[in-house]
Amino acid sequence: MTGNSYSLESEELNDDLLEFRRCGYDQNKGIGLWIKYLFVVFLVVGLFGALAILGIGIWTYEAEYGSKVLSKLIGVNLYQVDSYILIGVGSAIIFVTMLGICGLVAQYRCLMGLHLSLLAFTSVMLFVAGILGYVLISELEDKVRSKMDDTLVNHYGIDIDKNAQNLEITEAWDEIQKNFECCGVYGDVNETNSWAIYKQRSKWFLKSYSNETFVPASCCENRNEEECRYLTNSTYLLADPVVQYPTNANFTLYTYGCFDKLDPYLEKTGIVIGTTAITVGVLLLIELVLSILMYRMLPPS
Repeated sequence: MTGNSYSLESEELNDDLLEFRRCGYDQNKGIGLWIKYLFVVFLVVGLFGALAILGIGIWTYEAEYGSKVLSKLIGVNLYQVDSYILIGVGSAIIFVTMLGICGLVAQYRCLMGLHLSLLAFTSVMLFVAGILGYVLISELEDKVRSKMDDTLVNHYGIDIDKNAQNLEITEAWDEIQKNFECCGVYGDVNETNSWAIYKQRSKWFLKSYSNETFVPASCCENRNEEECRYLTNSTYLLADPVVQYPTNANFTLYTYGCFDKLDPYLEKTGIVIGTTAITVGVLLLIELVLSILMYRMLPPS
């Protein structure tokens, strides 16, 4: 075999090797583009998720019966903590997303690394918020009812001119009773812990803070407040005074306890918080994986 044939075979081998490398380079470039496009998609999805989380956090805190009001009555501080976490994490995700966009556009590895670190932290916090949402549901039955009983019996309407805590509790109870059209803690019209708890057990009535009314104005419809508060045209046996039996129902009075109205609302709120937070958290984990791949693809700063 001559030297020329060896030279030809060597050139063909080099050409094949170059072609193989070029194909591998093109394949890697194609994968890199797909990763880049997916990363952009999940940045946008993460941004919408952040807005949803932020919106839910503000809603659960600032609603007429949000955590700012309810935490004073139900004694479940994690409801308010969960609202704070959602607001904080939602705001943080928006910032982290913008950081990722800047790192991608500028092809700056340092920015992408910062995005990666903060994204990992916010993902963990989001899962914490989601878990707290479900824990809120589990705590309702055991703690909320007894705490509501305590705040109404011992704090409602007592020295509200001098005691700021009692004033907050009184205002919170009035707001809840008006918004949910309920009165007292729990039970129906014939229970001693619904509307009748005021005249039977509350210090507001027993220590004469009520000005001889049996229920507060927030337990009444606007049609005839006097008839409601003084319980004329009374409601069944627990009403005071009962002139004759059977008596007519007092339709101006809310007769169902507030726990019975709040329980389904809080349960739905807990499910919304938990489900949304965990769903967005899973999306952020996918974004986290893509962020790691993007970080490795970018040239060193």
